[in-house]
Order: sequence, then C-alpha cells, then structure tokens
Amino acid sequence: MVLRPLEFADCLSDSPWFRQNLREHESVLEDAHKNIKNIEVQCRELIQCTRKLSVAQRAFAKSLKEFKFVTIGSTQTDDEQKIAECVSKFGDFVSQIEDHREKIIEDSEIHFIEPLRKFRVEGIGKVLHDDKKRYEKESNKFYASLEKHLHLSTARKNDFKEADAQLDMQQRNFCSCSLDYVTAIQAVQERMKFEFVETLCSFVYSWLTFYHVGHVTHEDFKPFLSEVQSKVQKAKQSFEETKEYYVQLKDKMLINHLKNAVGFNFHKSLNVFQTGKSDKFNENSTPRTASSIKQGYIFAHEKSKIPKTISRDVLSNRWTMYYCVYQKETRIFTMIPVNNTARTDMKGALGQSVSFKLKTCTRRASDSIDKRFCFDVLAMDRTEQMTLQALSEEDRRQWLDAMDGREPVRFYII
Repeated sequence: MVLRPLEFADCLSDSPWFRQNLREHESVLEDAHKNIKNIEVQCRELIQCTRKLSVAQRAFAKSLKEFKFVTIGSTQTDDEQKIAECVSKFGDFVSQIEDHREKIIEDSEIHFIEPLRKFRVEGIGKVLHDDKKRYEKESNKFYASLEKHLHLSTARKNDFKEADAQLDMQQRNFCSCSLDYVTAIQAVQERMKFEFVETLCSFVYSWLTFYHVGHVTHEDFKPFLSEVQSKVQKAKQSFEETKEYYVQLKDKMLINHLKNAVGFNFHKSLNVFQTGKSDKFNENSTPRTASSIKQGYIFAHEKSKIPKTISRDVLSNRWTMYYCVYQKETRIFTMIPVNNTARTDMKGALGQSVSFKLKTCTRRASDSIDKRFCFDVLAMDRTEQMTLQALSEEDRRQWLDAMDGREPVRFYII
C-alpha cells in the first residue's frame, strides 16, 4: 500500500486537497495503531498461556500475515518491499514451527512486548492524540482569528497594528505546528520500518533459540532474518541522515511561505525573529514571482440591497470563505466553498464549486467599502460584479497581478 507524500508546500498552503491527504495518513496510522495493539495482546497470550500456546501462536501468525505495511512515495523500493513482506514471512515461520513449540524465555515481556507497546503508545499514539490535538487547536484558533481580523472596521485604524501583529504570530504558530505535525506523521511511518520490524525480528529470533527441535528450521530462516536486519539498519541510517535535512527544509519553507502570507507586518517580525534586531524591512526587497496559476483562500461577500442615499457600502456580515483557483492562460476563476466538511471531503466540495471566465478585475477603493483588502471581479456572462476580500494587502496585490487587475476609476467635479 502506497500513500501520496505530505509535501511541506502543500502543508503551508493548507488546501482542501492537503487536508484530504492528511486524513488518509491519519487513517493509516490509526489502523497501524490498532493492528500493533492486537499483536501485543496476542504476544502476551503466547507468554501467559503456555498450555494454549499452539492456538495463540497460530492467531499471532495470522495477525502478522494480515498486517499491511505502508510506505510513502509513488512506488516501493526493493528494500521497502522486502521490509513490507517480512512481517508476513514472520507469520509463515511461526506456522512452520507450531508443531515444535517450546517455552518462550521468561523475559520476553521486557525485550519484545514492551518495545512494541512503547512504539505504539509513545510513537503512533503521541502523533494521533497529542500532536493531532495541538494541530487542530492551532488550526481552529488561526482561522477564527483570521475571520475576526478581516472583519475589523476601517474606523478602528488604531487597532490595525496590534491586530496585524497578533495575527502574524498566530499564523506563524499555525504554520509551524502544521509542519511539525506533518513531520511527526512521516517520521513515525518511517520509524515503523525499523523499530516495529526490528522488534519483531528479535522476537522471532528468540523463538528459534529456545526451540531445540526447530533448530534446523532456525538455520534455514536465519539468512532471511539477517537480510531483514540489514535492510532495517539501512532504513534506520537513512532516516538519521535525512532527519537534519528535513528540519532545515521545514524552516526554509516556513520562512519563504510567510513572506507572502497573511499580514503585511510579518516582514518586520520575521526580521526580528531571524536576527534579533528590529531594523526596518525593505518592502521592495521581496521578489515578485510570476505564475500561470494563483490560488488561495478568499472571502466573498453576499450583497444586500442598500438604499441609494448611502454613498459608501455598508456591508453585512454574510461573508463566505472559498478556496479559489485562477488560471491565467484560460482566465477561468474557480471558487470552492470551504467549511469543516469540505476540508476533509474534497469530492463534496468540488461538487459545489463554481467556475466562470473572468472579464475584469478592479481594486476596490478604501473609501468605497467598510472592509480592507477588497477587489471586484466581473464574469463574462454576468452583469453584476462580485466583491471579494483577500487575506492581506500583499495577497490582494498578488491576485490583482495575476488577473491583470486595474485601479478604480475616479471622477472629479470640475
């Protein structure tokens, strides 16, 4: 079984596709946690129920054969295939020596079952409970703060600086927590290749030592165990070698992402975070990158009827969050509704998506609306403009650049 990898770039974009892929990884870990716990229980039955040892061993062998090993990537390497199939091979071996059962060593609980339990509880369990709970908490906290931040009225300009700084900090915490969570998931999946299999190797190897009658079987199976141990050690060394690289890549991706993230004041706070100095950040030093596709979260306003006597739009609170994708070559603008269900059910969200061909895009003047970061878009087949709200001034600039946006037309009385 192979899963799509959890890329840091997808993690930072926090798109619905990433949330769907993340849920699949969590589901696999939940199954592994359940299966490993099942193996632990059956190991204890082998030790405690000597008279029923034959039945317990066959049940344990069945669990090993049914265990599905998961690797990350497009295909499995030869070493990964060997590691993945070795658990099933262990079950075959247990079945072969069932007729020659012998008493298992007295300290099996310490050397074999406890490492399995420790890996399941402190490894997989920590990721599925502590890390996941922290990730969901930071996610809910950030998006709640984001909506509150974007609903600030322009009449409260004195609160903008403090609100922007607070949102910058919350976003940095959320992005950092997201990267930590993704790293923890993939790390425990990689550790399963050597910690879980290595423990099982030792477990099966101990049986051979204490099965005098099965000595010949032991000699035949020993080369396979040696090969598995070699590949496990190779996987373990590979993990240690790439661990530092992933830490550096995670920090680099976080910094690059936050340069164009929510909140204009992030650049200044980032400079303080990196150097410890509060030197003035040069806004023009941030390069503008050209891309044929622009995507991200946007709030769309559902307009209500406003009396003509009011010259400035007094917007209602009915703002809906969408994940939008704009293709510059075709000028197709797609809006995918976003809610708690849509983040984990991409098929349902795509079924409710709306696409249209963009005709014009115009920046909304700050004195014409009671919200910040707004701009209007007009579809080819529509006559009424739609008001959208970006996540920050920098985000709005990127949307306007991608959609060839223009400045609002002003009329002056001569």
